[in-house]
Amino acid sequence: MLFKILVGILIFVILFLLKGFYDRQKYKDKIQFLLKQEWGMETRDEYSDKIFRNICFYHEQKKKESDIDDITWNDLEMDQIFMLLNHTRTSAGEEYLYHLLRSPLYQEEELDKREQLIEEITKQEDKRYDLEMALCDIGKTDQISVYEFLSLAKELDQLQVKRFPHLIACLAMIGSVVMLPFFPSEMILLLFVVMAVNAYFYYKAKAEMTSYLALFSFILRTIKKCDAISSVDFVAAKNERRRMKELAGKFRKFSRFSFLVSGGSSISGSLFDAVFDYVRILCHVDLIKIGTMIKEVCKYEKELLELYDIIGYLDAIIAIASFRDSVETYCIPQFEMEKEHSKQLKMQMLYHPLIKNPVKNSIDTDKSILFTGSNASGKSTFLKAVAINVLFAQTIHTVLADEYCSSFYRIYSSMALRDDILSQESYFIVELKSLKRIFTKIREDDVAVLCFIDEILRGTNTVERVAASSQLLEEIAKKNALCFAATHDIELTYLLEDIYQNCHFEEVLQDGDVSFDYLLKEGRANSRNAIRLLEVIGFDKEVVKRSQQRVDRFLQKGIWE
Repeated sequence: MLFKILVGILIFVILFLLKGFYDRQKYKDKIQFLLKQEWGMETRDEYSDKIFRNICFYHEQKKKESDIDDITWNDLEMDQIFMLLNHTRTSAGEEYLYHLLRSPLYQEEELDKREQLIEEITKQEDKRYDLEMALCDIGKTDQISVYEFLSLAKELDQLQVKRFPHLIACLAMIGSVVMLPFFPSEMILLLFVVMAVNAYFYYKAKAEMTSYLALFSFILRTIKKCDAISSVDFVAAKNERRRMKELAGKFRKFSRFSFLVSGGSSISGSLFDAVFDYVRILCHVDLIKIGTMIKEVCKYEKELLELYDIIGYLDAIIAIASFRDSVETYCIPQFEMEKEHSKQLKMQMLYHPLIKNPVKNSIDTDKSILFTGSNASGKSTFLKAVAINVLFAQTIHTVLADEYCSSFYRIYSSMALRDDILSQESYFIVELKSLKRIFTKIREDDVAVLCFIDEILRGTNTVERVAASSQLLEEIAKKNALCFAATHDIELTYLLEDIYQNCHFEEVLQDGDVSFDYLLKEGRANSRNAIRLLEVIGFDKEVVKRSQQRVDRFLQKGIWE
């Protein structure tokens, strides 16, 4: 009888292991299929305020004065750009990618290193699948920024106090099971009581520690996948792979008996995890294991942060390679380093990443430019396209153009400003402060500043606007800066024609309709179509007529009547 029982148990174990192997292989095939399908696509559908706060936290701790500031980031709608690039598979990857986009480089060495790894990832598809597979197993956690949690590791000691009740719960459960064969009638009732009490207090304690359990499970998956990640032998990442092995070795105690915690949230849907969840509920083994993990996190906080950086870097580089495959055309930027303080900027057939079927334009200048033209003709979009691609060149080493050559720039903008209600500051005051930060930077920095200004000083009257704008723009152009400014004030194109190049966009009014070709043209805009546009949109003809008459009288006499 005993032999039959043992044989039955053995058969059950074998079937259990075979089922686990089958499930894992099936999961692997499914993920590999998804990796092929999703290459060149974004990997996150939802961006709640909480998720975005978590993504931004890493950059907030790492940011430097030379990084892209909030005004410029918001002017260029870089949150949308980040979402477009976000092909990452881990929380570390998307937090690192966000930080990378906000941290332009000013030397070629690190950019060249990124390029070598991007090229390897693009060309060696099988290795890329292996790396992405390991990253998928790590996954993402939306409960809390992993970096935020790790940076607060020293505050985790308070959780250790709660280990003792869970040890008692575990011993009570084991004791009840052990004593059941000896006192079946008495112990069966006690066993059910212990199970009920343990389950109740398990869910109560787990509710208080949900974010910690999910996070420790995430860290465990990260540690367990270090070997798989470091074994993918991309030459350009050999230093990162070597360092990852060294760091992972310090967390042997942390990951020992990892199955106690790592189940439940596993994306593989393992049968073992599903069954062992009941052991966790009844014996509190995952809550007990948390105590050991807390000690190890506190002990190796810096090493864990470094490991997090390496995984984030590798995941972000994969996202850049994926982005390249999703765009129509791109080029590798070339940087002009021979001429000291060079301000040359050359871009052939550049376009904006968020526009479908974009009209491409080219620019080649070492001189500041004034852009004129009617509303909706393409001025602001072109400024943003230039700024985004310059930022791309110095971060992801990828430019959406046929050709790109420039020096390195500090990038600033003053474009999409508005009143600050909380500080009770008018639009004009907000704009002045925005412009002041640009002037401060061009006076103190040895790297050339590339600034983008849309409708300078629009918050004040025409006479003072033209007078002050001409002086401000002239001052910028005389410094170590390149300024691209869009304006409706044609007067500025005459006042500044010696130091600013003039370019324009124009509209076409035909058959009672208005259209735009969005093509950049040399020279200042000469058309006056604002009043004609009133008629096209459908305003009263008499209003349009009187408006035009008033303009004609002003042009003749030089005064408003």
